[in-house]
Amino acid sequence: MAIPTSTITPVLASDISDRAFRLYVVLALRPDNDWISCQDVATAVGMKSHEIRMPLAELRRVGLAERERRYERHSKNRKTWHTYVRLLPASTTSEAAA
Repeated sequence: MAIPTSTITPVLASDISDRAFRLYVVLALRPDNDWISCQDVATAVGMKSHEIRMPLAELRRVGLAERERRYERHSKNRKTWHTYVRLLPASTTSEAAA
């Protein structure tokens, strides 16, 4: 599946790092724009979960992505925080770029 150039052009013009761009591409290639865990994104880009914190912060700074922290039960019935991320809808992104 190819990412439309209208989606990529503003991202290339923004001042983000290569890691942030890789993170953006993984999120953009998802068929739905639903929340995905940071651990799954990190695995997809070949990084550890702590290594995507700064690239994710860059995407949030330029208005391309958002994150959500959830307090959930772990498999052993222990509560813990999980962080999820997704791209902002296209209408919100174009407003942020203007």
